[in-house]
Amino acid sequence: MHSGNYLKPMQSRTDIYRKYPSSFVIYSIVFTIMLLTSCTATKYLKEGESFYNGANINFETPQGRVGRKKILAKELHTYINPKPNSRFFAARPGVWLYFVAGTPKKKKGGLRNFLKHKLGQPPVLLSEATPSRTAKLLEGQLNNEGYFRSTVTEEVITKGKNSKVNYNVTLYRPYRIRSIQYPQVKDSVYASIIKSLQEESLLDTGRRYDLERMQAEQVRIEEEVENFGFYYFDDRYLVFEADSTVGKRKVDLTLKLEEDIPARARKIFHLDQVNVYPNYSLSTDSVQARPDTTRINGYNYIDNKHFFRPEIITDVINLKKGNIYSREAQELTLSHLMGLGAFKFVNVKFSESPRKDSAMLNADIYLTPLKKKSLRAEIQAVSKSNNFVGPGIAFTFTNRNFLRGAELFQLKLNTSYEVQISNQTSGALNSFEAGLESSLTVPRFISPIHIDYTSRKYLPKTQFKLALNFQNRVSFFRISSFNAAYGYTWKESIAKSHEFFPIDLTFIKTDKKSAEFEKRLNENPVLSNSFEDQFILGTRYSYTINTQLTEDKAQQYEERQYRKHNFYFNGTIDVAGNLLNSVQRAIKNTEDSVYKILNLPYSQYVRGDVDFRYYWAMDEHNKIASRIIVGTGYAYGNSTTMPYIKQFAIGGSNSIRAFPARSIGPGTYDVLREQSSDTVRFIDQRGDIKLEGNLEYRFDLIKSLKGAIFIDAGNIWLLKKDDQERPGGVFDKDTFLNQLAVGTGAGLRFDFSFFVLRVDVAFPLRRPAEGWVARDIDFGSPSWRGDNIVFNIAIGYPF
Repeated sequence: MHSGNYLKPMQSRTDIYRKYPSSFVIYSIVFTIMLLTSCTATKYLKEGESFYNGANINFETPQGRVGRKKILAKELHTYINPKPNSRFFAARPGVWLYFVAGTPKKKKGGLRNFLKHKLGQPPVLLSEATPSRTAKLLEGQLNNEGYFRSTVTEEVITKGKNSKVNYNVTLYRPYRIRSIQYPQVKDSVYASIIKSLQEESLLDTGRRYDLERMQAEQVRIEEEVENFGFYYFDDRYLVFEADSTVGKRKVDLTLKLEEDIPARARKIFHLDQVNVYPNYSLSTDSVQARPDTTRINGYNYIDNKHFFRPEIITDVINLKKGNIYSREAQELTLSHLMGLGAFKFVNVKFSESPRKDSAMLNADIYLTPLKKKSLRAEIQAVSKSNNFVGPGIAFTFTNRNFLRGAELFQLKLNTSYEVQISNQTSGALNSFEAGLESSLTVPRFISPIHIDYTSRKYLPKTQFKLALNFQNRVSFFRISSFNAAYGYTWKESIAKSHEFFPIDLTFIKTDKKSAEFEKRLNENPVLSNSFEDQFILGTRYSYTINTQLTEDKAQQYEERQYRKHNFYFNGTIDVAGNLLNSVQRAIKNTEDSVYKILNLPYSQYVRGDVDFRYYWAMDEHNKIASRIIVGTGYAYGNSTTMPYIKQFAIGGSNSIRAFPARSIGPGTYDVLREQSSDTVRFIDQRGDIKLEGNLEYRFDLIKSLKGAIFIDAGNIWLLKKDDQERPGGVFDKDTFLNQLAVGTGAGLRFDFSFFVLRVDVAFPLRRPAEGWVARDIDFGSPSWRGDNIVFNIAIGYPF
């Protein structure tokens, strides 16, 4: 190991000149400008045609200041169609590709089809914009939002082959609600019910008049009234009358019921027969087949194939004979049956009971099963930012009704071979990995304590897992691990989920250690302890909230096209060895330095981490995504070091992209400089503390192609000193911010809906051991590019 002296000599004049753009950079800039100029696509337009370049909305306020103009402008833009072609500066590369591709010879497949229909965009012309009709549409929308008497006029501005439309809005101050009158007792049999719903109304006095909100209130009342048994009630029977003549830009709202409401819409319906068809097929009209009917828990279970145990299905149905019809019970039934994971389609149909003068409904529940068994094979060509490349293959066998109780059984076999080649490492690092994992997911709680979840929308799940994994790092070691786990997952709502595994047992064995790796372990007790054979008997809990999955009905009209602000949070706590250690201490009544089971030590630690992400959608095509990760683990009692698989690492395609995976830290330790260059380096740095932050600007380029500019920062640290092998690695609250690795770069995302292929190019701005290295950037230098630029190819977004 060399001493690692990072003091730099004073820059020479040659060094100063190297900071300025080289001829390579100048040529690149000129080439890019020429390429963009050629991609404008204007030469492909016919005489009299011009591109539609979008629209501006200009406000004039005769009454003085009017609030929320920026918000209103964004809302109005959502009603302006079509959307113009994507542009990059003055160029339209998507349109250019559309024309250049010509007419494909094949209807599907081929390079021309890919360029024309996947990457290309057909031209959007002014003739498609219909400015006059759009102006009337915007004017109507302003009135719907309470801006009465406001007007919109259109103005087309054409320069050469480009046209833009200005929509000039004469905007008056909005009208607000002065009072809201709901139906009185004498008006309807529903009056007492509607009166009880006023507290949760979406409308209130002082709020701006908004037709869309009023319509949402009608829908809400319909759903609530149906929960009281009025199956045939419809929101069409609710009418809002608005009186805008009361003065001072005020509106009085009166909610009335139609006078000619059908008689059956005034009746409260109960459920009579509930029939369940668990093997329904529309194509074969399976209901017409000779039925085999079983009476169970008040249900008619009609099945002649007996794929499922009847009580598995009937136990999750909220529609019960004799109960009042409820819209909520119907929706919970649909959600529960789909949550079983065994059905492709679920449909509930209601019909009036044939008994005369009765307000009874029969419910027919039709279930179309998914294919019970399937086998999937995947072949992968892998290229990672840790410079590992190689093939991989995966097989997955799935049984969606393993024990006739809608249990999901999966058996997965994964194998991969990777080789790491990099200018930053000497030689080649080979890695072979194979794993076999079986899991059984039961769509209910299996617990000695009875838990009633029928009133919840999402079914909880109990999971059992068994897994074997072998990882062979050629020239270093082989790790074999066995895992057995039992736990629960459940959703509090669509956005909030929990995962709790009271039992998570892992056995780790490290063998086939090379002589060089054995020497390294002997020299470094901390590293040696993390690789020792051991058991991990732990408990872990994880909580996740993702507002991108929200079902908040108020957002359906507050944010019309997209949610502007979203966040994701995941917090995990993992505790191991405490219960076992306490039991052994009580039984042995000794203070052994290391307790064992089956003559092997077990780990004792606590580990926690938090992952928080914030997404700001500036508009439909531009977004800023940010993430911060904080994690720490502490080994105590029966352990002196966290197990290797539980320690933190940083760097790579989903982390700090300017550095190879697991090559950063801990602290100011630099594995690429510290280890001798005449041997194969062990680039797999781990730590007890992790801090990482990411900021990424994402923008649309053309159709399925998106771009990104990002900056990443972070590091890992040790809680206990390891000065012998990794000096500078311990965490210090006074200096840790000066030890962050920082990198930046740009990338492309090929977003094909069903998967995203991501390519990122990044380079470091700051190295923990050297400090800021931004002043050394020289894209024209082959040696600088070889030592600093990192290419990342990955599937999916980094966060």
